[in-house]
Amino acid sequence: MSGKTWRWIGLLIFLASVLMALRLIGPSVPRGIIMLTGPDGTTSRDDGLRYQEFLGRHGVTVHLEQTDGSVENLNRLIDAEEPTAAFLWGVRNTTGQQREIPEGIESLGTMYLQPMWVFARQGTNPESLRDLRGQRVEAGKEGSDSLMLAVFLLQEEGVGDEVEFTQDNPVTLDQVHDAIENERVGAFIAVGEPDSELIDTLLHSPELQVMSIQRADAFAIQYPFLQVVRYPEGGQDLRANIPDRDLQLLAARTQLLVSELFPPAIADLLLQAASEIHGQPTAFSDRGEFPNQESSPFPLKLAAENFYKNGPPKLQRFLPFRLAAWINRFLAAAAAIASAAVTIFKLVPALVGLPFRLGIRRGYDDLRKIEMSAATGTGQKTLLDELAKVDRSTASIKVPLRNLEIQWLELRQYLHDMRDRLDRG
Repeated sequence: MSGKTWRWIGLLIFLASVLMALRLIGPSVPRGIIMLTGPDGTTSRDDGLRYQEFLGRHGVTVHLEQTDGSVENLNRLIDAEEPTAAFLWGVRNTTGQQREIPEGIESLGTMYLQPMWVFARQGTNPESLRDLRGQRVEAGKEGSDSLMLAVFLLQEEGVGDEVEFTQDNPVTLDQVHDAIENERVGAFIAVGEPDSELIDTLLHSPELQVMSIQRADAFAIQYPFLQVVRYPEGGQDLRANIPDRDLQLLAARTQLLVSELFPPAIADLLLQAASEIHGQPTAFSDRGEFPNQESSPFPLKLAAENFYKNGPPKLQRFLPFRLAAWINRFLAAAAAIASAAVTIFKLVPALVGLPFRLGIRRGYDDLRKIEMSAATGTGQKTLLDELAKVDRSTASIKVPLRNLEIQWLELRQYLHDMRDRLDRG
């Protein structure tokens, strides 16, 4: 093929790269995502509402869907066919056993600590989780975070099979009040921030007393997803002095997970929301402690890694979210196009010049053979006939690029010099 043909091929490849990059830019950032949360009154539900409000300000609708907890969250995240985010504290099944780490799930980091609270009937004065042996315990629905943590810790204490978990789980606060007043259960186990409606209701109930978790430090050493937290005397209600003593609790590190194909631009927006929602000081964390990039055992999403390293995309400080996201994607595509273009325009001249270089090499090889024949005494007429053949073949070599012409002229000059030597015999 001629040099002109190769140039057209290079141009077509470049245009194809541009079209592919432009296709990668679109479609635009999705208008909405799904976020899986807990029931009304729980910390995850309250947080979901705050994420919904934050993303709504930037034109992204968050559809909140209630689940029973981390087990259902993970299962639905694995099967999600549209952008979905979910909170998760551990990879365990409904019986508290470790399950296999699924592929295709990425983490945006750890968002907050989810403390577990244990409430017993006033007057029973339990000192440890083992004292719940033989009790009827309300710890939430099957698959809920509170039940999973309760089952896990009670099993580790060796009394998991000796505790009866209720089946008629109260869902609303009125049902919780009814279960307390009618003494249908001997203990409550729940998870959540102290300002959630459920935990506040249980802490203020005169029929219940909240327990400290003995050996909490040992649990945290054995299981890194757990962390010891302390809640001070009077921390819930200073005047009523609730709780009436310092509490030692266990909290699970809760991550925000997304599917592998979750849009990076919305992942950035979720992390900005997380910084606003979870970055403030709480009873169990300092300002700026959350969110953080701890993601074990899940891989940290690349967008999250960039966020923790460089902060939010700079364009979003000055431009509307969707415009900034489009420009960022366009710049990324442009960088890819530029890289492809540099590679292509380096490769095309080499491809264009390849047939020429092969012809030049064959010409020199043929001349070298003639010189070797001359050295062995081959007759002059035979040598000149062979040289004429080489002359004809090299004269027809097409020079595709101007900067290669000097190589062709050098070969032709070498051939003519050899003819002169042979003519002088």
